[in-house]
Amino acid sequence: MSTLLDRSSRSLLLLFVSWKALLLLLVVFSPGPAYDTSTALLALGRNAANTDRHGLLTPVLGLLATNLTRWDAIYFTEIARRGCLFEQEWAFNLGFASLIRTLVDVLRHATGISHALIESIIGITVAHAAHGMSAFVLYSLARAVFPGRKGRNLAFIAACLHILSPAGLFLSAPYGESTHALLSFMGSLLFVLSFSHSGAPSTLHDVLIPLSGILYGLATAARSNGLLNGMILFEEAVRLLYSMTKGITFAKTRRLIAVGMAGICTGLGFVLPQYIAYEQFCINNSDSRVWCLKTIPSIYSFVQDHYWNNGFLRYWTLSNIPLFALAGPMLAIMTYSAIWTLGVGSDGQKTGNGKSSSNMSKTQVHSEAPLTGRLLRSLAAPQITLALLTFLKHHVQIITRMSSGYPVWYFWLAHALVEGHSLASSEKVDVCRGKKETQIMNQYRYARMTVFYMVVYALVQGALFASFLPPA
Repeated sequence: MSTLLDRSSRSLLLLFVSWKALLLLLVVFSPGPAYDTSTALLALGRNAANTDRHGLLTPVLGLLATNLTRWDAIYFTEIARRGCLFEQEWAFNLGFASLIRTLVDVLRHATGISHALIESIIGITVAHAAHGMSAFVLYSLARAVFPGRKGRNLAFIAACLHILSPAGLFLSAPYGESTHALLSFMGSLLFVLSFSHSGAPSTLHDVLIPLSGILYGLATAARSNGLLNGMILFEEAVRLLYSMTKGITFAKTRRLIAVGMAGICTGLGFVLPQYIAYEQFCINNSDSRVWCLKTIPSIYSFVQDHYWNNGFLRYWTLSNIPLFALAGPMLAIMTYSAIWTLGVGSDGQKTGNGKSSSNMSKTQVHSEAPLTGRLLRSLAAPQITLALLTFLKHHVQIITRMSSGYPVWYFWLAHALVEGHSLASSEKVDVCRGKKETQIMNQYRYARMTVFYMVVYALVQGALFASFLPPA
């Protein structure tokens, strides 16, 4: 068993290093800054030439730092350097920028290193480390959801798919995506582990739920869409309350309290930055902003509406049709995979005509664990909600990078690849497959096409990102 895990870990690490090396080569050989030189101007404005006393910023490292600090990464690194000064900067949660600032302070005090682009370098390092670790956490999450030998294969493929995510360089640049994915996957892993496959959850199981809430809260501090993870906890609370109508027990009460604590921790990841902004702009300020007077003052909601023009159907314009086309594949994948979870495990141990499930396709991974379907549906709720909200009211092209922090679509792709490959290997000469087998083979072909799309999109997007060209 340990040998298999070691082999899987080595393979994941090799794929991660190879993929990152390829993307970084694109950055190094990108055509140039195109129409925007913001990062270079920031470096000049901070007298970069006079601060690199330790030789930290070699030409290649300087080029990587410059070309990866693009688009919103400029906001993240500037916030890390001097905090949020302007209202529009509060669209970017403080978690990732605060982490960069803390690490920069530690590095400066420990080594004396200081450079104009030090925030960018640290941000890039954190993004790479978080992406690498999140692949291994996703592997563990998939193993917990899909136990058994086929579950191990599925988990490995899902982790590989996360490495090859269409988010591409957004998981390498000073963005909060990879940090959000790591914290979100860790929170989901603890939530899944809080269930017992052999009986009622124990006290130890229930202790894991508040810990998952803390991680969800930190994920929300890194990216505001982490708040959607609260839907997982809300569903569990509703289930517990419903079960208590049939009888209140100490175990149910204990678990409900744990879920409530987790929900509070998740919400704090969003509420605390709002309170900090309220203190800065509204308390003891003679020129209070309009959002300060709202019943529930939220600078995040105001900034999204006022500065970024997010709102219901606002992005639905003719000029944005190409961006909807670019986002279409990822929206379809996230939606379809969420709907797929509705059928996982729903047939139970019997089919509709009373036949044993052993007479059905032997490749069905989910038949090995009764909890699998229920857990998948819980994890799918934030994903389908994000896809719907992005389609209706956000800048739709960002779905390709936001999708990186949601596990269910990785699971669907891996499931389709495992089942399709298994069926193709066992029935090479069988041309008279049934309806179920035909459906599996169709999904297998779609899954292979999706993997091809992911790789091509990530490479093209990487070249465009490094040159400061859209989409982003």
